[in-house]
Amino acid sequence: MSLNEKSRTENARRNALFAVAKKLVTLVLVLISRRIFIKYIGIEYLGINSLFANVLTLLSLADLGIGTAMNVCLYKPIAEKDTKTLAAIIGYFKKIYWAIAAVVTVVGLGLIPFLKYIVNMDQDIPHLYLYYVIMICRNAFSYLFAYKSSIINADQKSSTIDKVEIWFTFTKTILEIIVIIVFKNFLAYLIIDVVYVVTRNIMVAHIANHEYSFIKEKAALDGEEKKRIRSNLLSLAIYKTSYVALNGTDNILMSIMIGTVYVGMYSNYYSIANNIEAILGLIFMSLTPSIGNLVATSKSKDIYRVFNQAQNASFWISGVVCAGLLFLMQDFITLWLGKDMLLDKYTVAAIVLYQFYAICMRPVWIFREGTGMYRQIRYIMLVTAGVNIVLSIVLGKYMGLSGILFATTIANMLTCFLYEPRILFKNFFNTSPVIYYKNYIINALLTLLGMVLCYFALKNLTEVSVVMFIIKGIICVLIMSAIYFIRYFRTPDFRELVKKVLSLITKKQG
Repeated sequence: MSLNEKSRTENARRNALFAVAKKLVTLVLVLISRRIFIKYIGIEYLGINSLFANVLTLLSLADLGIGTAMNVCLYKPIAEKDTKTLAAIIGYFKKIYWAIAAVVTVVGLGLIPFLKYIVNMDQDIPHLYLYYVIMICRNAFSYLFAYKSSIINADQKSSTIDKVEIWFTFTKTILEIIVIIVFKNFLAYLIIDVVYVVTRNIMVAHIANHEYSFIKEKAALDGEEKKRIRSNLLSLAIYKTSYVALNGTDNILMSIMIGTVYVGMYSNYYSIANNIEAILGLIFMSLTPSIGNLVATSKSKDIYRVFNQAQNASFWISGVVCAGLLFLMQDFITLWLGKDMLLDKYTVAAIVLYQFYAICMRPVWIFREGTGMYRQIRYIMLVTAGVNIVLSIVLGKYMGLSGILFATTIANMLTCFLYEPRILFKNFFNTSPVIYYKNYIINALLTLLGMVLCYFALKNLTEVSVVMFIIKGIICVLIMSAIYFIRYFRTPDFRELVKKVLSLITKKQG
């Protein structure tokens, strides 16, 4: 089958639609399965599962951002329909990925003696090491066919993978729920997850072989191309190391300093906030391959216009989402899992603060991935990771769980927030970043204003029920949307964004 012939707009529409659909299905299933998990297996095992997942995040350091480098390398030959080069790149990265699978397995097994230092529980967990080894195998296998999914994503056909994952995730979750209720066994739960990963990856590999039959051809990269790839990988190695140190240590520090059970309790809050942010992120990230194509084919003025539209949308969305999280998260946890699973208000505030930062920075991040900007920010990420670890230990000691979470946002704001937009504006937009920071400050003040108005509107609505939850949600959306509508409705970028959103919803663009 030929490479993607559709426009960036249509590709973005299709990818966003299926990305959101997949995440919504996953979110609903997670909410159901997690409640059943806690009821029949226990919060202790949820803490173990979350902790080991975090350890495996550190193990993902082994891939050093290979996937991102591969996608960046694929954009140009895909645009030029150079199947020979594509086949050579795929073959080259296959060798790298298989080596990574071996490294992940060996390093993961080597960490077994250290588990006793990071698992902090009042009771012993039987078969703890067996659970960990199974999760290592799952993680290692995920690399074996990753190189084939990259060409699907780079060709702006991620919706193809999403269709598969919606059905696989649904089937997996149903099986997990049955196993949890019938056997109340964590081992069986993990085995189902491994089978899911294996089956899903085989299916995606089959799709890639069918859609891009040329990737099975033998071809070799020339010296210059290999040199360029190695240069990208070196930059990504530093970037990935920093990213993992920044985002892969919170649960480990929580387990050591506070307790593994609290890792499980926090994971409920994280699941809500992260899935909401992930749905929004998928919408933006579905544009990333298009951004790579846009940068390669358009002028800086056009690139900046697209960025500005995405940024305005992220500001608006951040206000609505953060107000909802601040005023509704505790009610949701109570309705979902019960009051016994509630954490303190400072933890909620820390989660909301990070979500505000993450959503507002999302356009910068998608341009970072789409433009290969990680080369310019690799060292500042190292600084961010170092600041985060120090602050997490200090604030965690004095503030507990919320201190560890506040540390991540503070570290990002002191470093990446001050640096990344400057690089983007200087190198790709050829303009000053002052307007970006000005708009960010205005947005923060608007969000704060909206929070105050929501507080006074909701302070007497203390009942916790499904109906009251919906009412509170509507109030938050209306107040925050009214503020941002007044702020943006006269701007040309806003009007163009509205037209684009309406066109994406109502019809395909050629």
